[in-house]
Amino acid sequence: MKTDQIVGILIALLFHAGLAFGNRLLPASAAPAAAPAADDIPTIAVAPMPVLEPEPPDPLDTLSSDDAEPVDLSDLAPPPMQADIPVLATSPVFQQKLQPPPPPNLGGPATAITIPTGNFAAAGSGLKGLLVDLAALDQKPSPRFIVKPDYPYEMSRSHQRGEVVLGFIVDLEGNVRDPYIISSTNPAFEAPALRAISRWKFTPGKKGGVAVNTRNVQVPVEFGRTQ
Repeated sequence: MKTDQIVGILIALLFHAGLAFGNRLLPASAAPAAAPAADDIPTIAVAPMPVLEPEPPDPLDTLSSDDAEPVDLSDLAPPPMQADIPVLATSPVFQQKLQPPPPPNLGGPATAITIPTGNFAAAGSGLKGLLVDLAALDQKPSPRFIVKPDYPYEMSRSHQRGEVVLGFIVDLEGNVRDPYIISSTNPAFEAPALRAISRWKFTPGKKGGVAVNTRNVQVPVEFGRTQ
């Protein structure tokens, strides 16, 4: 036999001898520890779970597709369809409300001036004393206080000249009564002329040495010459 075979046989014998006598050669302290008793293991008390009753089966789940009866949908009418109606975009109609007319006894604004025209020879109601025509007087009225008229702004800018001839009554106290327009070169001068002549003061006319109310007195009022 070869040397290698003899060495292998010796190793195998030693291995089996160690397995046979190994338990006897180990000390007692190397022995495995004994398992603890069953009484020494801590336990946890668990409450028993309630027993749940099984839910009743759903009758729809128990029916198979073969057992289900077909539903007749022929009696169901489709919902009515509303016809499409075009909506026209229209704007609201504008209506202007008419205001009621003013009462018949309501006068005009306080600033309005009524310009009388024509011959007022017969005017002079409410005067005290005699009303005598200018041509029949012994002494004619003479102005003692003259008020210049306001020159309209637009006329003054364009340097327009004009004249308004006024007729009126001079009463016993020398005041101007019932002035009116006889003639004018421009209507824009008439209102200022009336306002001015109403503030004039006169020495009353006389008939037989007695002061009387004088009618048909005429005075021209000029604009643009002496303004």
